[in-house]
Amino acid sequence: MTLDPTLSQIRDGLRPFRRRLWLRRVVRDGTFSLAAVMGLELALALAARIVPLEWGRVAAAAIPLLGALALLVDAVRVRPTLGETALALDGEQGLRDRVSSALEIALRSPDLVEAPLAAEDAPTAEGTATEDAATYARFVRLQRRDALSTLRAADRRAFRPRLQRRPAAVTVVLALLLVPALLLPNPQSDVLARRENQRAAAERQAEKLEKAAERLAEGRTAPDPRLDLSAELKKLARELRERPEDLDAQLARLGSLEDALRARIDPANEQRAAALSSLARSVSRLSSGQDSNPGGDPKKANEDLARLGEKIDGMTKAEREALAADLAGLESTARQAGADAQAALRDAAQALGRGDATGAKDALGRLGDALARGARNVELNRDLARTANDLQDARRQLADAGKPANQGQGQGQGQGQGQGQGQGEGQGQGQGQGQGQGQGQGQGQGQGQGQGQGSLGGGGSNARFLGSGSSSGGFGGPTAGNKQFSTGDIDKVLADFGRLGKPGDPSYVAGTGGDGQTQQGSGTGQGTPSDAFVPYTGVFQDFYDFAITSLERSTVPLGVKDYVRDYFSSLNP
Repeated sequence: MTLDPTLSQIRDGLRPFRRRLWLRRVVRDGTFSLAAVMGLELALALAARIVPLEWGRVAAAAIPLLGALALLVDAVRVRPTLGETALALDGEQGLRDRVSSALEIALRSPDLVEAPLAAEDAPTAEGTATEDAATYARFVRLQRRDALSTLRAADRRAFRPRLQRRPAAVTVVLALLLVPALLLPNPQSDVLARRENQRAAAERQAEKLEKAAERLAEGRTAPDPRLDLSAELKKLARELRERPEDLDAQLARLGSLEDALRARIDPANEQRAAALSSLARSVSRLSSGQDSNPGGDPKKANEDLARLGEKIDGMTKAEREALAADLAGLESTARQAGADAQAALRDAAQALGRGDATGAKDALGRLGDALARGARNVELNRDLARTANDLQDARRQLADAGKPANQGQGQGQGQGQGQGQGQGEGQGQGQGQGQGQGQGQGQGQGQGQGQGQGSLGGGGSNARFLGSGSSSGGFGGPTAGNKQFSTGDIDKVLADFGRLGKPGDPSYVAGTGGDGQTQQGSGTGQGTPSDAFVPYTGVFQDFYDFAITSLERSTVPLGVKDYVRDYFSSLNP
């Protein structure tokens, strides 16, 4: 299609003004969009300071993007046409609708658009219908020329972009309010950080619980209780992942399961395990005549007992009596290994003493079964104890993740120094193992310094002034004291007051001054074991049972229970 040259020039001349008008509209609407974005950002920042918004950062980044998208859609919507541009140009430049009239006539007279109009001096037939058409065409031609000349004379800087005053002022005010809302410390940041730590800790502990569940279920068949425990651990792991923010409920579930497991654990399990190993090693030695089972494996002992039963028929009476005596000598060990093992061992010894080979074989077989069954029970108790420790550790990790970021810490320091002189014939130091050494000197000096975290330090044991200190921070432990601790009839094992001195006794004896004397001596000979020396493995279980019973029968904070259990776990032989 070929347009009229004048009309084509008018259209081409309007295009720059069209782009400028479009930019003005985009700037105008962009001012409103920017004010809306600032208002939403300020509202979000204020809301984030009142309630913890985990999606706050995502929303803060999404709001400008949504504003830009809305502005892009609006820019497409407000793109002006050539007619709108002509009307706007006529109105702003005072052109009296010349340009817009040219476009309007072109729209109303399509036949005058596609071809050039006739020349001004073109001949026309008088008295025909074409005379009016030619007159109208000359009018259109003159109007278009006038519109083109007017358009060329128009100001090229028309349609300058202008900011709307009110939206711009609102945008500036909102921006000034937004700066302190973003820069000042947000009290909800600690809450969000704590929640993030809770989720991370919950995920880590869920993975550990799943690994523990897989370890318990590996190679197990029903009705092993470890299978049920494995399913319970997987359920706890799933709940940790689904509801990590429900910290109190998760800690309660973990603590309940841990208490249930510890209630099922045999306190004497390790003693029984040691007795089973010793008994298995002993019966294997009786069967083979040598230390063929140094590890005390119950399965190996069961096989050795089966071979020993086969040898009974070929034994003489003296050999059977000797074997019966050897088995009877193991009764104390069998008593610690379990009632079944003790009964089977006693029956085997009595049957051998009566010459009942069949009964002896049957009793030895029951002894082997008792050893295997005891080993399985020991393994079960160890698995339960390990799982209880895993639950305890998971509970502690979750509780630590739920604590505020800033914890009060206390620190104290004390220092003391003292000096004394005296005369003495000697000074003794006992190690509690039947050994001793003595050395004395008439003059001495002592100095001590201590520094501690969360408590006050003290001076040396010989100091007249024991120092002073200060502390700061909060105390996170129990504030109410427990009842007076007592160990009953095992006090002497814990602390022999007759040997060590009673509480409150002075830790030094002041002298009267002097040069002093020194006496040294040495000797050889057989040492005498001290009655005060008691292996801690022999009294560990008594103290452990007493501590666990005290924790169960009294109201003790949860953290103290964990501390006591961790202490005894570290000492467990």
